[in-house]
Amino acid sequence: MKHSQRPKDLLLISLFLLASLAVVARHYSIPSRPDASFTHYNAVLPHRGASLSYSDTVDLKAFATSIITGVRDNYEKARTLLAWLGTHFEWKYTDYQNRSVQEIIARKGGNCFEMATVYMALLKELNINYRAIAEVNIQKPDEERGQRAAQMVKEKGNKVSVFGRQHNDHRWIEVYDDHTKEWVPADPTMNIIGFDQWLKARAWFGERHTINDEFSREMIVPFGIFVVSKDNKAEMIENRTTYYLVDRLDALYDHKLSGLTSWSKWVSALQVLSKVAKNAFEGKDNLQEYDGQISTLAKIYQDLRQEYRGLSH
Repeated sequence: MKHSQRPKDLLLISLFLLASLAVVARHYSIPSRPDASFTHYNAVLPHRGASLSYSDTVDLKAFATSIITGVRDNYEKARTLLAWLGTHFEWKYTDYQNRSVQEIIARKGGNCFEMATVYMALLKELNINYRAIAEVNIQKPDEERGQRAAQMVKEKGNKVSVFGRQHNDHRWIEVYDDHTKEWVPADPTMNIIGFDQWLKARAWFGERHTINDEFSREMIVPFGIFVVSKDNKAEMIENRTTYYLVDRLDALYDHKLSGLTSWSKWVSALQVLSKVAKNAFEGKDNLQEYDGQISTLAKIYQDLRQEYRGLSH
């Protein structure tokens, strides 16, 4: 780049970043940050698609603070930080490499676990309460994936059985909302935060749109949602499946789902499979051995969808 072109190019890049964040903010009801200073993190982070050297380091405190400049409420800070990460970091397929927060930032993206890792590190710098969430969800059956998954279990054990022929694991966060006094979902890979956004991106019967449609389109519905211990990453300390996929989902539809024929089957199947999923994360069960039950749950979910649509006609 010639020296005479640099000011103009930097101005165009800055305007592009501001415009991108504003578009995402409007679409996902996340406030844009026109008053935020982009100087610090544009200086230390490359443009989207480029990479930093792993020898470079980012001051996480300064990085996080610069993104949320002027925002006082912790929940709004979490929303603003999520919007920035969703706009500037890219989801990447899992390559089974162990990376530090600095290395993930250097790549400007990663898989869902890596995106969640960076988000949690920045929330920690801002003293915002959070907890890690591990999830297993139903996916479209894929025989080749099933064969690969079975081989992985043979090589690495039951913990990797959360990946299978028609299921996969996913990672996100819950942040604590001081106003409502409850833990709220926040997913940096999909750029969604709050129960309404989460349910309409992950569980409801209508069209689903997130910042990453390619990724979210693969997921039909979760059947295991767990809080991960901060002290032991292999320990699931709370089962949140019923709360999200029974209580909250039914409330989204004004409690009409609980009156449907298939609802009791849905609740019972979730209770059974979520326990197995929890054990799989902890290495105690092979979730792939429950492929038939996962197929049954997928059928029950489709039945619920059809029964609800029947109420609307």
